[in-house]
Amino acid sequence: MSTMDLTVTVGVDGSEASLAAADWAAREALLRDRPLRVLHALPLMPHLLPSWSRQTRPSGDLLHEVRHVLAVRHPQVPVRTDEVHDAVTSALVAAGEDAELLVLGARGSGGFPELRVGSTALHIAARAGCPTVLLPVDGPGAHPREQVVVGLDARRPAEEALQFAFLAARSHGLPLLVVHADEGSEAGGAERGRNGGGTLLSRVLEPWQLTYPDVEVVADTECASPGRVLVESSAKARLLVLGRRPGDRVAWLGPVAHAVLHHADCPVAVVPEA
Repeated sequence: MSTMDLTVTVGVDGSEASLAAADWAAREALLRDRPLRVLHALPLMPHLLPSWSRQTRPSGDLLHEVRHVLAVRHPQVPVRTDEVHDAVTSALVAAGEDAELLVLGARGSGGFPELRVGSTALHIAARAGCPTVLLPVDGPGAHPREQVVVGLDARRPAEEALQFAFLAARSHGLPLLVVHADEGSEAGGAERGRNGGGTLLSRVLEPWQLTYPDVEVVADTECASPGRVLVESSAKARLLVLGRRPGDRVAWLGPVAHAVLHHADCPVAVVPEA
């Protein structure tokens, strides 16, 4: 498939979180000049599902409602709705093969209400072949959204995540905060570790700043827990970007990604690395 044919795809299940995700995805599709695909997955054998996860209204009604709302709010965005009969995780991971971006509510209509991120969202973020954005169930907090944030290990920079973050900052017209955090430094060497990390980060960012001279870049090096630093940074972020490295297992999200996905105060993009 040509890159010009790629879509922004959003999964919906009728929950408030998924409807908010559809609205966010439509705005992103407009920025990217991409069509929006709204996907609803129906289980193959719904009678085997627990009662709390069964569909409560016809799929056609749901997709018609979503399409109508999007047409009113985002009339410039071409919208396509699709119903597939498959497990939600399988359907959305497969949809990611034809998508430039996959968008989900962090938690859907099933599962435990006290969880901020559901197992379905985690499964897809760990396996999708394209960048996946998870929207927090509570929506963004009251802080102004004045930057895009990307978490980076300057010793092993995630190239795809950096490119995604620079493009997002440019399209939103926001500065990019690049965070390198390392809690491995001993207390006595914290300043030395911060200076060394800052020098390394500057070297990593230099070619990117030449490629994207219109993006204001702020580099931040911290001798602290990466998860904590990124969660704190999310309070003023329009979007927080993380790289997902291939591991020994088929799919894996590390502890930093888990911490950020469960506690961030803004949408989080998980970008797979080659």
